[in-house]
This record gives sequence, C-alpha cells and structure tokens, in this order.
Amino acid sequence: MALRIAITAEPIPSHVSALDYVICPAVEQGHRVTLHAPLMFRGEARRRGVAFSAAGRNWTCDPGVQQAASEVWQRYGNAPFNRYVFGHLWPGQAEAKARDLLAAWTPERPDLVIAECSDLGAHLAARVLRLPLLAADNGLGPVLLDLWDTHIAPALLPLYKQHEQDTPTLPPMLTPAPVQWFHETPPPSARAVRRTVADFRTVLPESPAASFRPSRPLVYVSLGTLTTAMSGLRTAVEHLYREIMAALRAIDCDAIVSAGDLAQHLPSASPHIEVVAHAPQPALLHRADLFVTHGGRASLLDAVQGATPVLGLGILADQPDNAAAFSRRGLGRTLDVTASRGEIADALTALLDAPRYGAAMRAAAAELSQLPPLDLTEIRDTL
Repeated sequence: MALRIAITAEPIPSHVSALDYVICPAVEQGHRVTLHAPLMFRGEARRRGVAFSAAGRNWTCDPGVQQAASEVWQRYGNAPFNRYVFGHLWPGQAEAKARDLLAAWTPERPDLVIAECSDLGAHLAARVLRLPLLAADNGLGPVLLDLWDTHIAPALLPLYKQHEQDTPTLPPMLTPAPVQWFHETPPPSARAVRRTVADFRTVLPESPAASFRPSRPLVYVSLGTLTTAMSGLRTAVEHLYREIMAALRAIDCDAIVSAGDLAQHLPSASPHIEVVAHAPQPALLHRADLFVTHGGRASLLDAVQGATPVLGLGILADQPDNAAAFSRRGLGRTLDVTASRGEIADALTALLDAPRYGAAMRAAAAELSQLPPLDLTEIRDTL
C-alpha cells in the first residue's frame, strides 16, 4: 500500500541532497512523497519527482543571521558557534515551521513524517498531531545530541508548553552510515540504513581539461556549499582555497576545485587546476584519487562510495569532528583550517603516496554497501 510520506528540510543549501537516502527509496517504493521545506528547495523537489509544499522561511539566507553566526565562529571558535546556532537560532525558528506544518498536515494527515533531525518545528508539529515520526540524520545528529539537554530542550520548552506537550525529545533516528562511524556513544534509537544518491548527481561531467593526463593523480577539492554562501565566512574560506591551490601547484597532480560563488575569484594560474562553481561530486569521486573536503557528512559518504581517501579541513558545526573520525579510522588525514600551503602539500603527498588509505576506503565502502535497504512500509508499521 502506498503511504503518504511527508519529508521536511531546513534551509541549508545541501540538505535536500543529504536526504536522498530517504527520498529516493520512498519514490522507488511508490509512496506519495511531499517535501515540506522553504521555497529555496522548490526546484530540488521537482528534480526528484516529488510534490512540494512551502513551510518555514529561508532564514539562513538572511545577511544579518549569517553575519552574526560568522562573527561568533571567527571570534570564539566552533563550539560557541554550535551553541549559538543550534542551541539558540534553530530553536528560535521552530515556531514558524511548526505553524506552517500544522496547517498543512491537519486537513490531510500524512501516514509517516520523516523530518531532518535538526527540523525542530517539524518534530513538534508531528508530535501535536500524533503522527508517526522519524528523524533523518543529516550529519548534525551528534551535535544535537551533545547540546540537547543543556541548550536545545530548554530553549524549546516554552514552545512545547504552548502546544500542551511534554519535554522535547529527539525522535528515533535514521542514519545512512554505520552508527559508530560518527557517534562515539550511539543513540539507542538510531537505525542505520543504506545510502542512496539521486540519479542526476551520479552523471559524470564532461571530460576534464585536455591538459589532464591519466598518468597523473586527480585531486578533487570542495569546501561545501554553506561556507561559501555565508558572507561573513567568505574571506576565511577564500584564503583556505588559495592555500590549497598553492599546495596543489607544488605537487605532481591534476585538480578540479569546486568553489561555488568564490570560483570567479580564484584564478588557477595552472593548466592542471580547473576551478568550477559546481561539480557532480558523487560522480567525480569515483574518478578522483584524493578528496580535499570540509568534512560535511554527505561529502564524506560520497568519498566512501567512491573509495576516495580524504584530506579533511573541518570548518564549522559537525565538520571538524567528522574529519577527525575519518582520520582515526585511517580513511585519510585531517588538518586545521589555519594550515599553511606547505602543510597541505605535505599531507597531499603523504596521502597520494600511501596505498593503505585507498585500501581502508575500499573496506569502508564495502561496509557501507552492506547496510539494509530502507523499507518505509516496514518502518511505518513498527512505530
């Protein structure tokens, strides 16, 4: 029987792609899927062949919000940034999202809600309407769990009381990777399921520049979509891109650098380095020999599925911990975002010269592929 499945996303550029492991199986299994998200994702819903319903606003795109969050990160570091963003800003947006979803879900109740783990308004709306609910881990699961009792739940409590609800709790969670990869203390309700990527993201790009040679290793570089979109972080991220590109020029390799809006400000000065605004990352990582990444969860899992070792330069939120976790597992190395071009060049050379990283990634890819498929009817019946 086809279920009416409501999937929710929050306004972070890459977050619909991070939910493909839920969206793709739901569509393939013939369920009626609606993406409830801010207007910035209307096109993403269309590309995936699902219905769209506007809910919440594009609040992360507000220049004032971006500037304030960037200043916290620059002045105080990542831990205070996480407390400010996820313990203050995110709970503050829950009321508007809950209101929109209550209006959408009351007339026609979905059979199942799968909300991003960070979509606090969706959690509340589903709870008020007593709808079966799962949280989809988008990479922020460990951050939320760390801050839940001290910051997030207390911030949400007044809103929950308005709706006559008890203490806020995180719903049971789906995650597209072995739970222990990213959770030092696995949450008891977490369920690991197979990772799926939308078909259009697996299409290989046009051939690299003619000067790229098969005999040379190919390095792919991307520091994510959020960091390049936040105006207050652009200077720091642009500097890091320049240091990476200088390191690439110092070693014997070809490179593709995906830098979003920053691409126009990053002339490569080398025929062996191609700078682009966007690239089909999952496809490229089946071709690349090394991935220089900010350490976002989806990017790291793209690397695993491509069996491509990583050099992690974690910037904010969950990224530094993700990169450190992969380094501990022998899947690559990690450097601080303040690393110099010389340090980056040394790390690149060490990774390209050591076969053990590729072997570890191939083993991780095999482990990832053995996770069970997501059967939404079966899951719905157990809730």
